[in-house]
Amino acid sequence: MNNMSRKVSVGNRFIGGNTSIKLQSMTNTNTMDTMATLEQVKRIVDAGADIVRITAQGIKEAENLKLIKEELLSQGYPQPIVADIHFNPKAAEIAAKYIDKVRINPGNYVDKYRKDKIDFTETEYQAELVRIEERLKPLLEICKTHKT
Repeated sequence: MNNMSRKVSVGNRFIGGNTSIKLQSMTNTNTMDTMATLEQVKRIVDAGADIVRITAQGIKEAENLKLIKEELLSQGYPQPIVADIHFNPKAAEIAAKYIDKVRINPGNYVDKYRKDKIDFTETEYQAELVRIEERLKPLLEICKTHKT
């Protein structure tokens, strides 16, 4: 059985569907070190990457992605930048305004006190889905507005 994925845009590239496989890598620099991150992104792209992920652990890092993206564009590097968000849903909302895509950890949108719970009644399960949807809505609206 062949389950074709959906074709989606990541900046000026497309992934999924019938598109070719895209090479991506992730920086390992401190996102607040703008120059080091810029240089590493450029090296990754020059080596052939189509997409580059940059971590944004918090709000400061997410805000700095704006400067990084602007600098890359001004230096002739239009390749898509993906914000890799690990812990802070607010950082995802900020990053989504400046970069091409956001990678989130879905666990960040679940009640912390319920994360270890395994057995849910149908009512509890439905209530949890509503809470997750409410937490995700702000990010989804920002992504729609900015075509992230």
